[in-house]
Amino acid sequence: MSKNQPIITAGSIPKYRQLLIILRRQILTGELPPGTRLPSEEILCNTYQLSRGTIRRAIAQLEDERLIQTQHGIGSFVRSTHPSTIPFHFATPTCTTDSAPINFKVLAQDVVQAPMHIIEELALPPGSKVIHIVRQQIIGYKVVAYSERYLPEEIMPSIVDEDLTKVAFLHDLLVTYSEFPLLRAEVQIEAHYIDEEESVLLDADVGTPAISIKRKTYTAPNRPAVWYYGLYKQEYNLSVLIGG
Repeated sequence: MSKNQPIITAGSIPKYRQLLIILRRQILTGELPPGTRLPSEEILCNTYQLSRGTIRRAIAQLEDERLIQTQHGIGSFVRSTHPSTIPFHFATPTCTTDSAPINFKVLAQDVVQAPMHIIEELALPPGSKVIHIVRQQIIGYKVVAYSERYLPEEIMPSIVDEDLTKVAFLHDLLVTYSEFPLLRAEVQIEAHYIDEEESVLLDADVGTPAISIKRKTYTAPNRPAVWYYGLYKQEYNLSVLIGG
């Protein structure tokens, strides 16, 4: 291994994803020019001390991102034209407080059969199972936000066992531990007066002003990963950071 060779280590970021980040950067910076053949599985295994299964996951994700194309029996090659998209993630402080404690009440955290609208939103086969997470954010004793997420099990199967009462931003958890990077997002933001159903979600009177968020994130240009719905009293902040 050369002195400047990136090192893959055990830690919070899966080894698959570390290799993915290395290869993606080499492609997008031109270190691996269009038409270049990627190193073979054997070379990558020996270079980074990884299993063939880990190598294949990284290669499959690069194909999903349309950065490479694989010719079976020959190898994988950098596409002559490909998206220049790089990963990013959200930093979303939902509400601010000076002293009152912030808590999260988990209303749902399980694997369910995907509802029809989620099958359509995430482009899933009928009958697919998805992870469903619903939480309320509470400051002091007041509910200030409600959120709901659906994601395919493969994105992060371990999240159903996490203690989500203490995780401020689930998106950060998904970005850190999932093997699938965020490459695109569609966000809809609307301010309105809540109706009777929404008043139950926010534990507020009908007619209270709130901000609703619908967001669909993608792990490749056209591969939906997470469907999100949020309802916030008065305040919602959104920051986007490059990296991941």
